[in-house]
This record gives sequence, C-alpha cells and structure tokens, in this order.
Amino acid sequence: MKIVILISMLLFSVSANALERFAGLNDGSDENLKAVCKNYMLNSYLKNDPDLFFHLLPQSMKKREERLEKKWYENHLSRFGSEPLTEYDLFELDDSVIKSSHKGHSIKRFKVKFKAGTMERYRRSACSFKQSDDQRWYFSQKP
Repeated sequence: MKIVILISMLLFSVSANALERFAGLNDGSDENLKAVCKNYMLNSYLKNDPDLFFHLLPQSMKKREERLEKKWYENHLSRFGSEPLTEYDLFELDDSVIKSSHKGHSIKRFKVKFKAGTMERYRRSACSFKQSDDQRWYFSQKP
C-alpha cells in the first residue's frame, strides 16, 4: 500500500512540475535570464523539446500555438538534421547582457553563438526577453 501512495505522490509531483504554456518568468534578474537562455539552448532548442519555448512565450502568441508547434519541429529538422542531438559542436553564451527598452518595456538580450548537427558553419543569434505589463518576462526573440 505504501508503494502505491509513493507512486501516486511521484506522479502528482511530476505533473505539477510540468511547464505551463505562455506563463513567462517572475525573476527578470540578469543571472536568471542568462541561466534560462542557457537552459533553453542546451535542453530545449538543441534536443527538440518545445516545452520551455512555449512557457516563455507571451499570451499574445496563444492564437498561433498550433502553427508554432508545427514549425518548431520543421525548423529543428532543417537546422540540425534528423539525428537526435545531445551537445553542440560549438556553444558560446556572452557573459554581458544588452539592456534596452521598447515602448516603455525593458528588454534584455544575451548573444549566443552555436553549431551542431548538420550545420556547416556556426550561427550567431540571441535570447531576448521583454518585460510585459504583467511584470513577467517573456521571449521577445528566440534564437
């Protein structure tokens, strides 16, 4: 009986920890956003797992959810190839944050350079986060 209870508790805690889509982040500190960018690049983007991507999108993107899901897998296939990936051939995340604002909203950007899978050359991009009216931080540009 104790085993059944433990398994039930484990299943509940796993489902409770699933990322809510279009929720964003409370903590917009430079350190946290940089860590989220790194986590996104290493565990979501590279490994073709869109959960964190959808978590970081603003509510305004909800109407495009179906299209974004379809495009996520197509873009991953065209960028990295069909083989499952676990690490980059090259990955660099700048230590410095670029701060700006747009229409009164704070924006923080972290430059990224990466190469993996079937890519012939490295690519430069950035994780950009924008603080919304609800004071939460969302992707304003994904790498």
